[in-house]
Amino acid sequence: CTPPLLSATWFGSSERALATATAINFNQVGIATAFIVGGLMANSPEGMHAYFDVLACVSIAAAAATALLFRDRPETPPSASAAAAAA
Repeated sequence: CTPPLLSATWFGSSERALATATAINFNQVGIATAFIVGGLMANSPEGMHAYFDVLACVSIAAAAATALLFRDRPETPPSASAAAAAA
């Protein structure tokens, strides 16, 4: 799901720009965090294995939370344009 599609589905028209910008920027924050944590942990073969274990655990937790908690769309559309798109 792309940030603009996510914003159009879940946010009203006055909130979409902020929601899209936040989603795009936090993608970059996640990439930067992976580089920083990886650089700190992966300085030996054991550290590399520990780093991959951390990545695996975080990824599994995020996937499980998404599968269990995230709905396809909100119960009530946030705007008239979202209602028209859902119809």
